Amino acid sequence: MNKFCLIIILYVWGCVWAQSQNSHSERLPWVKGQFPEKKGNFEYMVARGSGSTIAEARENALNDLLIDLGNNAGVSVNSSTISEIKSQMNFDGRKTDYSEDNTSVSTFKIEREGFNASFSKASEYYERSRTGYELWALYEVSKSGASFKPYIPEYTDQYGMRAAWRSAIIPGWGQFHKGKTGKGIFFLSAEVAAVSSAIFFETKRSDNVRKSQEATNLDIVKEYRNRADNWELYRNIAIGTAAGVYVWNVLDAGLSKGKIRYAWIPDNLHLTTSNYNDMCFYGVGINF
Repeated sequence: MNKFCLIIILYVWGCVWAQSQNSHSERLPWVKGQFPEKKGNFEYMVARGSGSTIAEARENALNDLLIDLGNNAGVSVNSSTISEIKSQMNFDGRKTDYSEDNTSVSTFKIEREGFNASFSKASEYYERSRTGYELWALYEVSKSGASFKPYIPEYTDQYGMRAAWRSAIIPGWGQFHKGKTGKGIFFLSAEVAAVSSAIFFETKRSDNVRKSQEATNLDIVKEYRNRADNWELYRNIAIGTAAGVYVWNVLDAGLSKGKIRYAWIPDNLHLTTSNYNDMCFYGVGINF
């Protein structure tokens, strides 16, 4: 019994550890090379800058972008050229809202001989470092200088019932689906351990019941029945643990946050448009 309680305590500690490991802030998908869907005639480019302040890191990231654009156009870009380009950059008047903080986003144009480009910053991510800040900026770029409407990608850490029903089928599957590998391993291994323990304890209980029925000595019969009762208690505890872990696993999969991802429209749900007699019709299509 003491060993069984120790196992349960270790699993609970493991879950707490797994949750703490997954509680840190994480990089946005595009920082790791996963770009959002393109919704215009532009390309994505990532610029990186560092500085003692966020403003300085932001400025250095923009410098990095301008150098890359110049290199792509076959133009040598130095510090004086960067300053000149910045002074000549103009807004194109197109604005959109950025996520939840309503920061306006504008498209900048570079118009120089042999160097035409348009770009807009779509997203930003930064981390603290020992010397200040490391910053990554996601830009939408038209290297030909053509105008485009900026698209601000949306992010979410919610997965809804898609994760819950997975964990209802196989404990831990929903956590794996949400990118929480540590928690997925915990729930899967805890459920397997609890169910295996229940089966083992039931085997021992049945074995002692059988021996009590075969024995003829009353003291021995009593001893086997006491052992059977103890194994039955352990079995019930294991069954309760398995049920508790299962319910916890499903609730965690449905309610907890997952890894940050783009807020895509589900693959089985899509918007449809059609034209008939100069009239435009909109609808929603669902694939089963």
